[in-house]
Amino acid sequence: MKQIDRKFSFRAIWSRKLQYLCPIAFLTVLVWLCSCDANLFGPESREIAGGCRLKRVDGPDQFALTIPYEDGGLIIDEIGWREPLIFARALGSQYWDVINTARAQHIRVSDLQRKSDPISQSIQMKSAEIAWGELNRNKRLW
Repeated sequence: MKQIDRKFSFRAIWSRKLQYLCPIAFLTVLVWLCSCDANLFGPESREIAGGCRLKRVDGPDQFALTIPYEDGGLIIDEIGWREPLIFARALGSQYWDVINTARAQHIRVSDLQRKSDPISQSIQMKSAEIAWGELNRNKRLW
């Protein structure tokens, strides 16, 4: 019976090639996962400022505004901001939640009050979905 030299067998050569291929494949997959826009380790949220975050909830087109040190969040339709103020309107509400990030204040105003105030008139309100697209996942606005 002929004995095959293991040094030059196909299996031995392929095994040595795999030793070099595995780390390269691992690094390729790792880079691909890190470059994805998806957050694989938890719910996705983006900070506006002062710890206030816009968070995707219950589907691709529903968003909540979360405030530091409060449980849960407010499901919102519209939002607008200009330092230091954040205006957000809850789903189907006639009132706006106003967060002053400089003073850590949270008040509620009517739509009429918001429209009569010159400062809040100058803040552009947009749908939560549009605002989500404008926010950076890794950087707050101010």
